[in-house]
Amino acid sequence: MENNVFLPFELIIEILLRLPVKPLLRFRCVCKSWLSLISSNTFATSHFQHAATHRRLLIKRSALQPLSIDVDSSFHDASASATLSLDFIRSQRCIEIRGCFRGFLYFNNDTHIYLLNPSTGVFKQIPDSHIILNHLYELLSGFVYYQPTDDYLIVSGLGKDDAPPIKLMIFSLRANKWKPIEVASHLPYMKTSVSEFTPKCGLFLNGSIHWMVHNYEKSKNVIIAFDIKEMTISEIALPDDFIFSFSNNYSIYYDLLEVGGLISAWVKDLNTVKIWVMQKYGVHSSWTKIIQFSIDPVLHKSLDIVCLTKSGDIVGTNNVVGLMKLNDKGQLLESLLFDGYALVVYTESLFSLPSTGQT
Repeated sequence: MENNVFLPFELIIEILLRLPVKPLLRFRCVCKSWLSLISSNTFATSHFQHAATHRRLLIKRSALQPLSIDVDSSFHDASASATLSLDFIRSQRCIEIRGCFRGFLYFNNDTHIYLLNPSTGVFKQIPDSHIILNHLYELLSGFVYYQPTDDYLIVSGLGKDDAPPIKLMIFSLRANKWKPIEVASHLPYMKTSVSEFTPKCGLFLNGSIHWMVHNYEKSKNVIIAFDIKEMTISEIALPDDFIFSFSNNYSIYYDLLEVGGLISAWVKDLNTVKIWVMQKYGVHSSWTKIIQFSIDPVLHKSLDIVCLTKSGDIVGTNNVVGLMKLNDKGQLLESLLFDGYALVVYTESLFSLPSTGQT
């Protein structure tokens, strides 16, 4: 006797919300109701907010297509890795990631600027911002989604490495144009390292894009926060013990991270790694050091921390072992040697661009 199993549609939705993006794209072909459901903005938002969403690390490889790896899985788990097709780009040799948000990447190559959802393949080429203008270059970049107007915004900080202050420009996807940002405050900032050739990517939290920059008037590094709604800039002091020693033999590495929805700062100083989080946004006394350990200064002469996994392990890169995963004691858990470099961590999503800008 044949047994027919009936599942309420509400239960089907709960099951689908727990699946990664790739099978969901295939399941749109099951029936019209599934196509309508999975293609809806409501489902995309719920899926993105659900625990089933996955963070993936994009790796640029010299002679091969970029590789996307689940940061919470083993580097050697074949099912957790996938190649990423960028066939719509004529030149893939000089890709620079400038930001990511809601599953979209904001990046450029030699000639064009793009927005791309690597999970769905949705992309759009956006107009050139004329960044190299009057000898000004893009030093800072930020990319966010602004919910009140259902718009994606790009913020660029322009200037000269040796001659601040920074000037700001903003791009609206819906308006499809760039415009300068007029802020009341003086901006005595420059990149923390003039040796960096790519713009520093901003971290979006609490309605603001954050960058670690150098305040040349105070002669120290600080965090600046650009409020998207108010179009204002404020300054956040780094932890009191965020200091490091310069050396001719070893480079100092430092930047911002997001850890559990909190803003975090890290530094690799010679043979020591330190990570802080700001437990209460904007409250300097709430800076708390969560990780500190020693490392081999030869093996880890360079170290760029990319993210922390759900279990608290540290994912980073260096020029010796390539991609690596460390525990909070600094012990090497696994590594992956590759010919290339890590670009960015993004979260899988089903989001599309607004109808006025979608390709």
